[in-house]
Amino acid sequence: MIIIFDEFPYAAESDPSLPSHLQAAWDHLFQDKPIILVLAGSHIGMMVDLLGYQAPLYGRFTAQLPLDPLPYAALIDFYPDYTAAERVAVYAVLGGIPGYLKRFKHTQSVGTNIKRNLMRKMGLFRNEPTVLVSELVREPKNYEGVLKAIAKGKHTLSEIALEANLATTHAPTYLKRLIELRLIERRIPATVPPKQRRTSKRSRYHLRDPFLRFYYRFIEPELETIEFGEVDLLWQQMKEQFRAFIGMTTWEELSREWLILQANRGQLPFPVALVGSHWAKDAQVDVVAINWREKAILLGECKWGDHTVGRSVIRELIGKTPLVVPEPDWQVHYAFFARKGFTDAARSEARSVNAILVDLDRLEQDLRQAMLNPLFG
Repeated sequence: MIIIFDEFPYAAESDPSLPSHLQAAWDHLFQDKPIILVLAGSHIGMMVDLLGYQAPLYGRFTAQLPLDPLPYAALIDFYPDYTAAERVAVYAVLGGIPGYLKRFKHTQSVGTNIKRNLMRKMGLFRNEPTVLVSELVREPKNYEGVLKAIAKGKHTLSEIALEANLATTHAPTYLKRLIELRLIERRIPATVPPKQRRTSKRSRYHLRDPFLRFYYRFIEPELETIEFGEVDLLWQQMKEQFRAFIGMTTWEELSREWLILQANRGQLPFPVALVGSHWAKDAQVDVVAINWREKAILLGECKWGDHTVGRSVIRELIGKTPLVVPEPDWQVHYAFFARKGFTDAARSEARSVNAILVDLDRLEQDLRQAMLNPLFG
């Protein structure tokens, strides 16, 4: 028998004794019976609390299955008439939430959709983040302060605390909760050795949710201007910043996703243990794949410009190698991701180091194939 209890958190909110009664029933009546009990809920915060260490049902779950947003490749089904670059732009704004994606009309331009849904007084998404955060947490003002700080480019603990007007000793509590809610993530340079990763002080916090990232970066700071109705002028001012924003966030993330796919397929020069990025005072690398046991590393550069990538980009990344590679005796490989592709000179330079070259069309095609044929992805 399979029993599915949908929206369990709301039932538990109406009757706080419900989890304890269910615990007693499971321990004394159902445990040895051929029963599969599924507890489902759309409220992430309440689900996290119900699974917590002090909750009655703690330790009684066989599995936890978070429902992830749709992958980027699914946007082809929503926007078949868009170019790949336009689909990436939409993904940078909305992520993979189906309810959001349905609101953007594929018959209208990306800019028109953004203005209509996020930059009008009656736009459907204008107050969505505030409502979302208020539903998920107590003290929404402080949590929103943290999200806004990260969206502004404050990524270290001290930077976030200062920008959000929080004591440095209090900020970790808010960060931990936002990580539990899957709204932000803590990143460590991929080049930090495995034994040092848990305690590394080089961590940075990033918004994990694309919609919140876009909203707090572009919309929330301009709410007063939007109230005056200067939407078209505001969008013209935003466009170039938005293009750069895509390159620094979504395009890099999709490039890492492509690398993970190729690693799972065994298509990279070495078995990959971790995919991330690298940052330090003297060098930053967009994409890094690494295997410490094999002493192998792949360094990648991502470009979202309007022109094909030239030879200088290839040479610049190669020149960073001594600043990034943990030891001189490591094997080093390279990958380059460019929206518009590569010049002949760049391709020639890449061949000299056996580098991988990936343009947007190839990346989208590979991710799409993996989504449609997961067993081969």
